[in-house]
Amino acid sequence: MKKPKIRFKGYTDVWEQRKLGDIVKVNGRIGFRGYTKKDIISKEADGILTFSPTNIIDNKLTTDCKNTYITRYKYDESPEIQVHNGDILFVKTGSTLGKSALITGLSEEATLNPQIVVMRVKSGVEKFLSTALITDNILKQVNSSKIGGAVPTLTETKIKEFSISLPTSNEEKKQIGNYFRHLDHLITLHQRKCDEAKKLKKFMLQKMFPQNGKDVPEIRFSGFVNAWEQRKVTELGEIYIGLVTTMTSHYTDRGSLLIRNSDIKDGYFEFGNNPIYLDEEFSKLNSSRKHKVGDVITVHTGDIGTSAVISEKEADSIGFATIVTRPNKEIIISEYLCTYLNTDTHKQFAMNISTGDGRNNYNLKDYYECIVPVPKVEEQKKIASIVQNLNHLITLHQRKCDNLKRIKKFMLQNMFV
Repeated sequence: MKKPKIRFKGYTDVWEQRKLGDIVKVNGRIGFRGYTKKDIISKEADGILTFSPTNIIDNKLTTDCKNTYITRYKYDESPEIQVHNGDILFVKTGSTLGKSALITGLSEEATLNPQIVVMRVKSGVEKFLSTALITDNILKQVNSSKIGGAVPTLTETKIKEFSISLPTSNEEKKQIGNYFRHLDHLITLHQRKCDEAKKLKKFMLQKMFPQNGKDVPEIRFSGFVNAWEQRKVTELGEIYIGLVTTMTSHYTDRGSLLIRNSDIKDGYFEFGNNPIYLDEEFSKLNSSRKHKVGDVITVHTGDIGTSAVISEKEADSIGFATIVTRPNKEIIISEYLCTYLNTDTHKQFAMNISTGDGRNNYNLKDYYECIVPVPKVEEQKKIASIVQNLNHLITLHQRKCDNLKRIKKFMLQNMFV
């Protein structure tokens, strides 16, 4: 037998290999006790919550979705699948085959639909087992054991035959389970903070710009009272379009950075691990298209309207499928223009005016029709500053969340056999 690469201090014993059915009770809805449309009622009519694969997202249980409720008669008919805190739900049929979730915080009676089985394990080790079920070992067995085509399925017999390695010590199981529950808690915490910051940003963007033909916004910094101007984007600076043809033959690992439409996110750039560069000769031929610090880059094909500002890191880059605005700083600052272009108001304008079959295409002539609400420069700076701070918070929490997910993935690979 094997041992995991990473263990808590004090544990040295080899792990034992067992069949899943030997350590858990597995129950699913028996066919003749299935339910039909007439058995589905509303929650208000005293319906019993019936979990389906829709209730499992990222191996967590949720009721923040369209839930199904069935009659109490149907609930009482199958006591073996009445679920409780500490049980583990496991999808045996459908596109999310093999997904699972530990039930915690359940405060109402609940049961299952036919696509899910419930696993019941000895109290204290349910956290360990729920984590073991998302390891590569189990997921590989899911893929090799499934039957069917369009609707893949696992039989309960096959599920019970899954091979699983586990420590002999219940204390080690508890420590491993608690470790991963703590990681999940941190991931959830930072994801929630990230989502809250995104919601606040969306709210502020709706309220900090004039709406419905008005010339002042609903929310405004104190000290500003002047009406906002409505300016065509062509009045705000120099505008030109990026490269419009494929130039893969000029790709290299050094030279001028290529900014593609897919590299532009909401206020920032994301190049991944392998940024693309254009060779020196091609870059010289397109030197007039090279970006300067402060240029506002806007997607014109794909996620149209999405914009970001060129910083020192992206200076001298060249864009593909982009529109570039070089603002007149006496009228408008780059960060403010970028903030406005990323609002739902502008993106909806871009969608309404864009052309193209299959992919949205925000042509230069379309962009020229864009009207930008423009306050005094000092007010622009304050608006841009608050949005940049929110972007920083969003990035911070998303980065922490992503790092924790990487740690979790690594530990799943090394704390289990």
